[in-house]
Amino acid sequence: MTASSITLQEAMDQFVQADVTGDAGRMCHAEHCLEALAEYLLHCSDLFHDAEIREEGPPMEWEQALDSHMAEMFEGDLAPVPDLGNAPLAKLDPEHIRDFLAWFLLREVAADSEVVRDYADTLRAWFDFLYEKGWWRGTTRISFMAVLADVEPDAVRAARAARVLFHFVRHGGGVPPRLRGQRFSRFIEGHARISAIDHTRIRFRFDSQDIEIGPVTLPNIIAELLQVGDVLDIELGLRGDVWVIVDIGPLYPACVYMEAEEFDLPEKTS
Repeated sequence: MTASSITLQEAMDQFVQADVTGDAGRMCHAEHCLEALAEYLLHCSDLFHDAEIREEGPPMEWEQALDSHMAEMFEGDLAPVPDLGNAPLAKLDPEHIRDFLAWFLLREVAADSEVVRDYADTLRAWFDFLYEKGWWRGTTRISFMAVLADVEPDAVRAARAARVLFHFVRHGGGVPPRLRGQRFSRFIEGHARISAIDHTRIRFRFDSQDIEIGPVTLPNIIAELLQVGDVLDIELGLRGDVWVIVDIGPLYPACVYMEAEEFDLPEKTS
């Protein structure tokens, strides 16, 4: 078989079933990693962009379809794992790996840094497997390995930064005591790009406006994990004359592009 004749699903399944080391833990990691990759390719990538998209029916029909879908899931009639069908291995692109590690895992899976590392190791082993089977040429393997080597450090850093930011915000976010009794005067929420870092003072820019928001002061241990160009799902609030992080979601490294926009929220009092 060649990359043009073997399907992506076959290439994944054969790797998971190979078990050349007899390591059950490694097999489990491989299965989870490639299932997540398949889910990304099916629902979030451009791999199936030519597939026919069904038009949404009237609300009643849509609700009935959803009820039927949920009933099938509870009864076990739906496949528990994604299936890539007849999509050929040759359609996989190195940029799919970049988006999978540095966007999908961080957003949809909420992966921590250890999971990102484990999945990167699994992908490297899979790439070797594809080359050894003769389904990939050496140049193809090199291009995929190069993207993986480029994106893994940033994805690991972003996962670690998101985790410590989450705990920092949930434990008060560093609001100075003098401001804790004051009302917020402004909120901004959305995808914010880090535009400047001055030691522990971080500035953000939303694409919908031409001014910087901030600075937001963060502990040094967190600021050191951030880089200019990183994008965060974030809510900022202005309390007195100080911007603070009100809520925080995933963080994406600058190596993947994310649109950034601003949303003005209703007035909050605390």
